[in-house]
Amino acid sequence: MITRLGLFAAAATLPGLAFLSREAQAQQSGPITTADIIKRGKVRIGVVTGAPPFGMVDATGNAVGYDLDVAALLGKYLGVPVEISSLTPPSRIPALEAGRVDFLCATLGATPERARSVMFTMPYSAFRMVVMAKKDSPISKIEDLAGKRVGVPRGTPQEQALLRRAPRGTNVVRFEDDATSAQALIVGQVDAVGIPDTIGGDIAKGRPEAGLEAKFTLFNQPNCMTVRKDQFELRQWLQNTIYFMKTSGELDDISNKWTGSPLPADLPVF
Repeated sequence: MITRLGLFAAAATLPGLAFLSREAQAQQSGPITTADIIKRGKVRIGVVTGAPPFGMVDATGNAVGYDLDVAALLGKYLGVPVEISSLTPPSRIPALEAGRVDFLCATLGATPERARSVMFTMPYSAFRMVVMAKKDSPISKIEDLAGKRVGVPRGTPQEQALLRRAPRGTNVVRFEDDATSAQALIVGQVDAVGIPDTIGGDIAKGRPEAGLEAKFTLFNQPNCMTVRKDQFELRQWLQNTIYFMKTSGELDDISNKWTGSPLPADLPVF
């Protein structure tokens, strides 16, 4: 389900960014074009706010993060205000397919399975997917997960990677998002989690008493924006704009701000 965080949420930090109103949740059938968005006078973008530093809610209730800054920049280039819909990982594609958002800027990796129902742009961000556990845990490689409980958000690439690669006897435990699975690790509900290194590092830094650390890399994941299968014109506009934001250095600036490093030099293009 879409969670409304309040009209005030992004106004203080991201100019032109407003939160999803009840009226904005009305579904729209048929392909959405950039002309439709401009005529409407707002663009509706789905993000995940339980995935720091890409999306989170700060102490004052404002939604902030990498994807929020990217969303604001896209609104600037469209010339319209942005309405943010806060989603959990399992609800991202259903919200898009239902027409509740125009597109997703929500840490989605392109997979063959997902590509059967939606279209992806070239990547606009990336992170390293790691297995994180307590510092005193003996886990150091994927074979060590046998007999262990490993938390992941359901419907994510790390879930699929573990189901495909983890040894027999690994108990994959599913949660709604990365923050929830990390909390399960902190309280001992699971022995490890599959999590983006940026998100896991942010949680470990914020909870030093928990003694969390990345044990090994599961895989590297580029993240793409996502549109419905009939939104060819909108996808092409996003492709062009992502390319422009890369070459202008704007995406590097956002990446440096939230992750401490620029975009990977080998970020793929398709």
